[in-house]
Amino acid sequence: MELTIFKALAAFALSFALIKLLKPVSRKVGLVDKPDERKQHDSAVPLIGGLVIYLTLLIVGMIFFASSTALTAYYISAGMLTVVGVFDDRFNLSVRLRILATFIATGIMMYFAGTIFTNLGNMFGFGDVVMPLWLAVPFTLIAALGIVNSMNMIDGIDGLSSGITILALASILITLDFTTRLRIFIIVMIAAILAFQVFNLQLTGRVKKVFMGDAGSMMIGFTLIMMICYCTQSTATRGPRFEAVTGLYFLGLPLIDMVSTVLRRVKKGKNPFKPDRTHAHHIFMHAGFSPRQTLVIMLCIAALINGMGILLNELQAPAWLQFGLFILLFAFYFQGIQHGFKLSHLLQKVHGERVPS
Repeated sequence: MELTIFKALAAFALSFALIKLLKPVSRKVGLVDKPDERKQHDSAVPLIGGLVIYLTLLIVGMIFFASSTALTAYYISAGMLTVVGVFDDRFNLSVRLRILATFIATGIMMYFAGTIFTNLGNMFGFGDVVMPLWLAVPFTLIAALGIVNSMNMIDGIDGLSSGITILALASILITLDFTTRLRIFIIVMIAAILAFQVFNLQLTGRVKKVFMGDAGSMMIGFTLIMMICYCTQSTATRGPRFEAVTGLYFLGLPLIDMVSTVLRRVKKGKNPFKPDRTHAHHIFMHAGFSPRQTLVIMLCIAALINGMGILLNELQAPAWLQFGLFILLFAFYFQGIQHGFKLSHLLQKVHGERVPS
């Protein structure tokens, strides 16, 4: 226990120090987020959060983690996505290049680490959904792309994507009773993200804000989906640790929010991937809640969804029941997004006068 605490503190301190070190560098090279009509900050903010979290995982891993093919494959693939994300933050790369990078990174994990979705469990009630390799490979590629994109889309207010990631990592750890081989890795990653949160949320007046950036959303989304794949698929030495559909709950809020937003845009004849202000956090802010209040509300929603997954796993609920409840949860959320501004006006009556955007 003492060694675990030491590793967590070391990761927090290293992440904190790297942010301090890289902030002036990011300004010199132009790796900053400049304010525009869609953004609320008043000055350029360094986009180094994702890079720092990855570097912390890499450095701490080299010191404390036992070397393995799977871990090496992860560092290479996640590192590639982080680099692509950094270049995207700086030069605004094309969507095709980011998609290609995600597919290559996922391919590395599938080939060298065996991280591939082949069995989705008895999610329809007619027996396990077992996919042949020719179907499992594209499914895993699309799943990774979807989660990476969902983390990018929900990264709209300070602390949200990183807070959701902490909840997801903690949920996986709780579900596995803190006994998984991933335990130290998860704790180290949480510690690194918490150090970023100090700056991102400016929890003390002595620090200035930094953002996660596309490098962060790509890396953490990729890490989460690969971790869930590892935990839900059988290997030669062990069976699945929890149902694949349980993993949907741990990715619940960003996944549901992405699909709901895309469907809403398509229904209105808009580009499904063009940014707008129709996500759930925008609805709460339109209703007059402050960004910090909206963050708390969104994290509570995420915690409830994750908690459902933990509870259903603890009760050993069949996969088909878990999947059915998740679909009902999505339908409820989608209705709220579809009638977002009506919901916003209702929330205004409850909360009081709306604060202008």
